[in-house]
Amino acid sequence: MRCMNQSTFFENYVYALEHDFCSPTGEPATWAPGYPRYWGQETAKVQLEGKANALALSPDSKIIAVGIDREIHIFNAETQERVDVLRGHTCAVEQVEFAPKISNTVGSEGTRYVLVSTGEDLEESAGEGYRHEGYDYAVIVLWELDERGRLRQKEDRPVDVDTLTSRTLQPLVSDLVSNYGWKRDEKAMGAIEQAMKKALLNAVSLHEQESKLRLQGELASFGSPAFSPDGKTMIYLSQNETTQHGLRDSALLPCVNLWDMQSRSLRHRLLGHTDSIMWAGMSPDNTLVASIAWDGTARIWNANSGDCVHVFGFGDCQLWSGAFSPDSKYLAVSQGSPRTHIHVYDLQSGQSVSRFDGFRHWARTLAWSPDGTVIAAGGDSGTVRLWDPLTGEERMQWRLAFEDPVMRSFAGIQSVQFVDEGRKLVFRTQEGTVETYDLQSNLKQQFTRGTGDKIDTSPEGRMAVSSDAQLLVVPDADGVLRLWNL
Repeated sequence: MRCMNQSTFFENYVYALEHDFCSPTGEPATWAPGYPRYWGQETAKVQLEGKANALALSPDSKIIAVGIDREIHIFNAETQERVDVLRGHTCAVEQVEFAPKISNTVGSEGTRYVLVSTGEDLEESAGEGYRHEGYDYAVIVLWELDERGRLRQKEDRPVDVDTLTSRTLQPLVSDLVSNYGWKRDEKAMGAIEQAMKKALLNAVSLHEQESKLRLQGELASFGSPAFSPDGKTMIYLSQNETTQHGLRDSALLPCVNLWDMQSRSLRHRLLGHTDSIMWAGMSPDNTLVASIAWDGTARIWNANSGDCVHVFGFGDCQLWSGAFSPDSKYLAVSQGSPRTHIHVYDLQSGQSVSRFDGFRHWARTLAWSPDGTVIAAGGDSGTVRLWDPLTGEERMQWRLAFEDPVMRSFAGIQSVQFVDEGRKLVFRTQEGTVETYDLQSNLKQQFTRGTGDKIDTSPEGRMAVSSDAQLLVVPDADGVLRLWNL
């Protein structure tokens, strides 16, 4: 078994299928006309000023938010024009998400979109006692955007960092040249300029933080929705450091927080987990909250009262992801260690309904079909499987082919979702290819790079699909944001 890293993986990766989707009668899926599609055939593209760390599409599909390093770049989806750059994070932005509801009554200074972002906080993490167990070194920022996607109007004039840097350095440069014999074009002068610019950018970020709602904590991972379906509640985690390196007081254990978006206040702190929480979300009917953790438990909470109504225990194992059924009656839970199982529980009775054992390795992304008859999941071994949630019977599967089994660990499934009222399944592999499968027509689509398009690392920002299932937005590893028509 040879050593493998991302660069080696991409040098040797060749797209091949071991198992494709099939119709109920056993007919293999076929390409939709005009597919596969390759880089250069996209509907539109944007050359980003760096690699995308995070991506979000507004609920009306008009605005795109892209996390690039510690900034969030806002684009008009129709024109691809960059309309604003949001600054306020002191480290790389890790996640962005729009609230699911938008305001329909907008004035010139009104809020139409609410965007939430999260990332580590440089000021907190750099302090004395860095990484004490139970302490938060991540921050959540809430942004209010107007109808154009711009940060809601404020009185501050924008800071021209380049101009201020030049003005500030002029007397210093003159002094160094005249009195110390330095040359204007030497590297030391460039180092001073870069240091001054960095210091000003940090100062601007700190200044802008003062006018924004900031919360200590982080958004949950693995496809966790940051907001309730009705948009009235934001769900975030705090004190989410693992306890595997040592126990701590119960008040400092991982916590699920329910933030009231209307009153801008904390409604509930939900304590009970004893190790890091991986996934959290609210049921489609907005009545229940589920949290899934490394402590081997899934907890169900009453969203109104904050009471814990069920604790599903899975023994000495790690849990990774979850998904509510569309009717809010069931919860699917992904167990990843020591063996991979997907459990389905009845939320009224608290009883187990089924268990699916079709994955060899982790399955960290789950999705229910809108009619509730199918669950889809993506695994770390380049596998997508669909099955009946009530019986556990497999319906179909899709699987990449590799001669070298080590290659599989670099080709996991990044995200899986149903679109077009459940007609299509869309998913993205870790190496960046997006696949769609039409369950009714048995046709498939693929959006990927050509043989001449070389990359040596996986993309970080995840794909986004418009609410009408017509637009696919993909941040690729070459620093380009691509828009495709589905």
